[in-house]
Amino acid sequence: MAAASFSGQPYTMEYGGVLLGAPGSVVLHEPSGLLDSPEVRASDRTLLQRHGASAGTDYLGARTVQLAFTVLDDPATLADVLRVFQPGAGDRTLRFAVPGVAGGLGRLTARVRKRAAPTGPVFAAGAARFDVELWAEDPRLYADQESTARVLPASPRGSAPVFPLAFPLALLRDGTAVVAPPRDIEVAGDTPTWPVYTITGPVVHPTILNRATGERITVQLTVPTAEVLTVDTGARAVLLNGAPRYGALSPDSTWFPFRPGTVRLEFDDLLGKAARGADVRWRAAWI
Repeated sequence: MAAASFSGQPYTMEYGGVLLGAPGSVVLHEPSGLLDSPEVRASDRTLLQRHGASAGTDYLGARTVQLAFTVLDDPATLADVLRVFQPGAGDRTLRFAVPGVAGGLGRLTARVRKRAAPTGPVFAAGAARFDVELWAEDPRLYADQESTARVLPASPRGSAPVFPLAFPLALLRDGTAVVAPPRDIEVAGDTPTWPVYTITGPVVHPTILNRATGERITVQLTVPTAEVLTVDTGARAVLLNGAPRYGALSPDSTWFPFRPGTVRLEFDDLLGKAARGADVRWRAAWI
């Protein structure tokens, strides 16, 4: 592979393990498409017997990124470039460090759709020029670093479960909370992104509540001690120890994203253990 690795140095990129830009042997020219608007699919309708049209809902299509770079007199790197930038090779992650784009350090998932590599006298002299078209089905640009937070209950119940009742009841002496109250989550970016929740048992029918909008996700499952429940909102999937659990959401559940700004979440379940909660991870997203 290329001798240097991606470190987030400004105006560098990495695709399939190949570094584009200094200090490697690949000179990255001006890339395009990162800040271009993705194509739009619209449901506009022509007005009958009137001027103009009726505007419908717009949906973003795919994103196309154009890369131009030159490989300088390095046969090993040239071989890597020919192998990695191969149309039909499938999706790979493009990491990029461009000031002002996706927080300065971002990524997207794309595949090679076109590649042009003239083999003239300059190529024979050891300067191979490439023009590559990358196609990303998801047009959003994501932060390269994943963010994490802990979602906690709003009103701790103490160290004893609520049901079944047992005597003597374990009551808090002076109302002191045994866990910290939920904290607001700050989400960067300029477009919604879809988080992934991880909940470790024991919990019964865990709920994630968006306190600002009232949206909630309730999983109607009992998760035994040390087993792991994963709720992937982007994939619309509920997994218990990695195995799908279809139809586990309650009827009032809604798949909701993280919107840029402040997100106020709350966790709850029927068991009511003091240490209950959910870990959430996400990447800020930009268009």
